[in-house]
Amino acid sequence: MAAAAPPLCAWLVAAGAHADCGADEHHRQQHRQTQCLDAGSGAMFGLDRRPLGARRRGSARSGMAMSVALQPERVIVEKKRPDVKQRRVVVTGMGVVTPLGHDPDVFYNNLLDGHSGISEIETFDCSKFPTRIAGEIKSFSTEGWVVPKLSKRMDKFMLYLITAGKKALENGGLTEEVRNDLDKTRCGVLIGSAMGGMKVFNDAIEALRVSYRKMNPFCVPFATTNMGSAILAMDLGWMGPNYSISTACATSNFCILNAANHIRRGEAVSNSMIL
Repeated sequence: MAAAAPPLCAWLVAAGAHADCGADEHHRQQHRQTQCLDAGSGAMFGLDRRPLGARRRGSARSGMAMSVALQPERVIVEKKRPDVKQRRVVVTGMGVVTPLGHDPDVFYNNLLDGHSGISEIETFDCSKFPTRIAGEIKSFSTEGWVVPKLSKRMDKFMLYLITAGKKALENGGLTEEVRNDLDKTRCGVLIGSAMGGMKVFNDAIEALRVSYRKMNPFCVPFATTNMGSAILAMDLGWMGPNYSISTACATSNFCILNAANHIRRGEAVSNSMIL
């Protein structure tokens, strides 16, 4: 007579048998799910994955249903831009500093008469250069427009800008009394310039050849194009839109367009954008 198995061994055998049964049942369940999935996906897309014999036997049945996925037709909706009445913006004042004159009427008449602003360079000695002509601004004075302290420190392109900008304000009737009533947080300055203060930058390079201690500490900020608009805005106390634009020959057009858009969007008040 065989000896009875210890309780622990009997428990292990029973657990192993239960695990085998569970694994077989899980495998059979997965197999049934796979068959259902294959049959469902085949029916959905019009494919029958059953064996050939089963398909022949099943083909005799009537009323077999087959589902087909249809893509809905796309409807193109054309969005119409709403009619928005834009606010009209006009130029109210002009100021110029040019080789053909420092007054808008003089400048315009010289253009109509065909006068040229090109002449021999007198600002510096250019005898060693093959080209000795340029559109040089002559007989220029900042008196009454720029304080002497700034006039001695700043580059010429800034002096031209401040003088022309203040002339435009005066030409447009924006006297100091009128400007005091404006919201200065919505008054701005836009300028267009290909380069900044080249004279200050060149002087800094020449000073660097001697010692860095000889360099003008303002050489870098004064060499940027936007410093001209910043200086004019600080002089007027204006804190609205302020930046520079450099797009070659289209610069003036971009300045006018951007200034008009600032006024249309309410970012700047009327009579408050200097170009």
